[in-house]
Amino acid sequence: MKLQSSTICRVSAVSCGLTLCGFVPTALAGPYSAALNDPANAFDAPVPGFVGPHGIGRARLDSFTVDENGGPIYQNPGNYVNPLFFGWAASVTSYQRSDSDLSFSDPELGLGAVTGDNFHAVSLGDLSAQSIAEGATPGSITVELSKPVRNLSGADFVVFENGHITQTNQGGVGIGGIFAELAEVWVSGNGTDFLKFPTTSLTASAAGMYGSIDPTNVHHLAGKHVNAYGNSWGTPFDLAQVGLAVITHIRLVDVPGNGAFFDQSGRPIYDPWRTFGSAGFDLEAVGAISINITFGEWQQLQIIPAADRGPSADPDGDGAPNLLEYAFSTLPWKPDTGAPTLTLADGFAEISFTRDERLTDLIYEVQTSSTMASDDWVTIASSTAGAPMQGANDHAPVITETSAEAIRSLGVIRKVTVRDTLSGPRRFLRVKVSTIPATLPSP
Repeated sequence: MKLQSSTICRVSAVSCGLTLCGFVPTALAGPYSAALNDPANAFDAPVPGFVGPHGIGRARLDSFTVDENGGPIYQNPGNYVNPLFFGWAASVTSYQRSDSDLSFSDPELGLGAVTGDNFHAVSLGDLSAQSIAEGATPGSITVELSKPVRNLSGADFVVFENGHITQTNQGGVGIGGIFAELAEVWVSGNGTDFLKFPTTSLTASAAGMYGSIDPTNVHHLAGKHVNAYGNSWGTPFDLAQVGLAVITHIRLVDVPGNGAFFDQSGRPIYDPWRTFGSAGFDLEAVGAISINITFGEWQQLQIIPAADRGPSADPDGDGAPNLLEYAFSTLPWKPDTGAPTLTLADGFAEISFTRDERLTDLIYEVQTSSTMASDDWVTIASSTAGAPMQGANDHAPVITETSAEAIRSLGVIRKVTVRDTLSGPRRFLRVKVSTIPATLPSP
């Protein structure tokens, strides 16, 4: 079965602009990202676990109170898990806690979608000074992903720990720092051979027991971002940093933060030490971004009634059928068409739209016409199965592709701009989206 949809735009002198407002972090000690909402950071801008009308990075949490009808009352009730995530840690292949404490020791709590609940986590435990001196092994957990994660544009997966902004002066940088229990991140494409992300810790001195650190001093260590008490942000990791094209497993290894363990340059790593109970690194979730999917696997369809999940259905009534919602990275249950926009650039028609490089079953075609007759459309650029947009049929339009995300660490959603190189009194552009044959489920 092959199905296609298209959006037509006529050349107009009217242009549209979108202003994105973000948090501007206060300059801190190091160059790396702040503990939450630092979208412009070039190194490791945190990724929100939740988005929606109650604010980016604000978790939907059960308040453990009920309304007049006995129904649960939620914090940030309109928010939802970030639809950027296409998969989660699905199983635990190994778990070793480093101490004898039994609390927070259910490894299953590290699986599935992020919750933002700081009590929904599995602890790796913490080592005492004596254990460290004796060469004891820090706690670790290895998870297998629901599908292989690939090296695509920007961050490929995100790790959520239950760190939080501290309100005390118990040690380290004190109030305003992050209580962050850190872990190394190792990845593997076969579950046997693992590579470690290169770590950096510029923290100059011990944080102390239940102290805090400045997250801008830390890079490629999971746990440096806030995911507790209503805020939900995770640490991004890009497979390009370890040279792997695809992974199936992720291992988190706790770093006891007394300075006895070192980063890639031999500097001591400090974090709150020693802690008890939910001691050491606490894994809440691992979210996979760079998973290739097809329309039938698109998780957003599960939120709408089964009868409205077809590629031609428009359950939210915004004029965009599900196939175009899928193609343009919008939501089929929320009016947000994501329609292409048209502008004039140096006298030539220019069309812009978003595409998702993870979608393996689509063909995007930019077509031009001077009459809009059905037999007068010519494809001047195309993208197949997630590949970059390229000129087609001996046409050489001006093509640019950049990340469509306001958060700098993200990149799989692409903003594509194609400029026609022909001019005339009447020029029309459209984007046609087709499924690759045999990729759609039978009706």
